Amino acid sequence: MSEKAIRSRAYPDYFSSKLENYLSLSKPRLLATVVLSALLGFVLPMGLSNTFFQLLLLLFGTALMGAGANTLNQCMEIGPDSRMNRTKNRALPMGKLSEKEAMIFGILISVSGFLVLWFGLNFLTAVLGLLTLLSYIMVYTPLKQKTATNTWLGGVTGALPPVMGWVAARGQLEWEVLPIFALLYFWQLPHFFAIAWMYRDDYKRGGFKMLSHYDQTGNRTATQMLINCGLLYAASLAVFLVNQGSMVYLAGASALGLVFFAVIALFYKESTVENARKVFLASIIYLPLMLVGIYIVQCFAQCGSHFFWGFNVIAGYIDGTDHDFFATNELDQLDRHM
Repeated sequence: MSEKAIRSRAYPDYFSSKLENYLSLSKPRLLATVVLSALLGFVLPMGLSNTFFQLLLLLFGTALMGAGANTLNQCMEIGPDSRMNRTKNRALPMGKLSEKEAMIFGILISVSGFLVLWFGLNFLTAVLGLLTLLSYIMVYTPLKQKTATNTWLGGVTGALPPVMGWVAARGQLEWEVLPIFALLYFWQLPHFFAIAWMYRDDYKRGGFKMLSHYDQTGNRTATQMLINCGLLYAASLAVFLVNQGSMVYLAGASALGLVFFAVIALFYKESTVENARKVFLASIIYLPLMLVGIYIVQCFAQCGSHFFWGFNVIAGYIDGTDHDFFATNELDQLDRHM
């Protein structure tokens, strides 16, 4: 085989590998949760009445900024990541991408995401996206190597995407977004406490200050899990109380909350890596089910209201009780155009 033919075969493999490495910087699974929570924040206040194009802009802009934040975070943690078993095979510690390449990529997609949110939606949504990114890389990331409070502070960053979705739909901040913000915030704490306990030796090697670093028995970690699971349950009920869920949602949220609490109770009883993994798995099942459940309930609620409105109009037309409804509206429409 000629040298030219070998090169022609090698180039596609090289670019494919390069693209795969760039995509890995975005942490796709974590990014999916961010985008899903932004979607929920968009749907909650106005159901499906917003335009599909607006929704696409929100998801695209949020994905770009989220991927940018994850990329810049990894640029800042090459050293710690190279010392940890769970992260040493990432693209940057392995040298598959240079720090300069990753930094340029992270900045470009972050700026692009900000511009998409600003010009495609509104300035406030873009500012919230920027706040999310900056708090992640300038507050949470450096604090991980200084204090165990990083988990509580980092939770604020992770709970902002649904607020972005809400503002994208409504154009302003409103108090009704607080329950879903709280839901995302309190979910993160048991989730990350479980990860920190599972990999506590690894985090020590990386130089990260996690709660598990100061908790030899697991009692403090388990107690914090239980407390925040209780607050998570309260937040899920608050979503219902501000008319963002139906009785079906209430039943589902209550069941999920009790199951999650029961799994954490196992860890409280016996703080083993195996039980911590159960808490972790329960958390990654809980959140998607909650978010998708709320979304589906909202969709059915709006579709149902449209259906019953149409049914009532048709029924009224048939029996003659609202026969003048159409004529009146037709005259109104004519008046507006005259």
